[in-house]
Amino acid sequence: DERRAAAQFWAKKILSGGFILFFRHAERDKWIDVQMYDALESELQDKNSNSFRFAENEYFEDAVCLNKRGKIQAKAMGEVIKYSKLPVSYIVSSPSCRARQTANLVFGGYDELEKKFVHKGPYTETGNRSDYLEKYILNLPRSKDKNVIISAHNGVIGAHLFIGDKSLEEGGFYVLSINNNKLILEYEFNNFNSFSKQFFIRNHN
Repeated sequence: DERRAAAQFWAKKILSGGFILFFRHAERDKWIDVQMYDALESELQDKNSNSFRFAENEYFEDAVCLNKRGKIQAKAMGEVIKYSKLPVSYIVSSPSCRARQTANLVFGGYDELEKKFVHKGPYTETGNRSDYLEKYILNLPRSKDKNVIISAHNGVIGAHLFIGDKSLEEGGFYVLSINNNKLILEYEFNNFNSFSKQFFIRNHN
């Protein structure tokens, strides 16, 4: 059907590179006050240091990091990424523990941490968030034959950059392109299995 054909097309298309793939982190435990712990991790670090505060070394680790299922999920995602031969050039992550852990387990690390990619929950926002998000993404180092990876949170893209109620399951990702210096949402793999299954064909003929 149409949906299956589109998934097959985009799973193959991104293997040629040139796209920005925006991933939602893998599974975490649902803490109702997670925004408070995200603020502690992303804001209340040592002001005399250039490093971020890493929650996996803190008392609130369980609130903001991947749970056991999420770590397994991310490792499996990494196997599929490697099997698919998805070309990757540059990896940016939210400094949030669950986003960093996803980048580490799926892609083997990250090149940059950027607080702009923390979801809106921990903050009282000032200014136009969509403008500075788009400007930042447009200026990421890109390659024609490889993809840029962003490991972040569900609300960042849907709430600020595109019209409509965009929402990913944990591990899902958006395929973004750039045209005339504008960010274009090309396709949505709502969950990672919708991408993964395109590489595992069972023939009944």
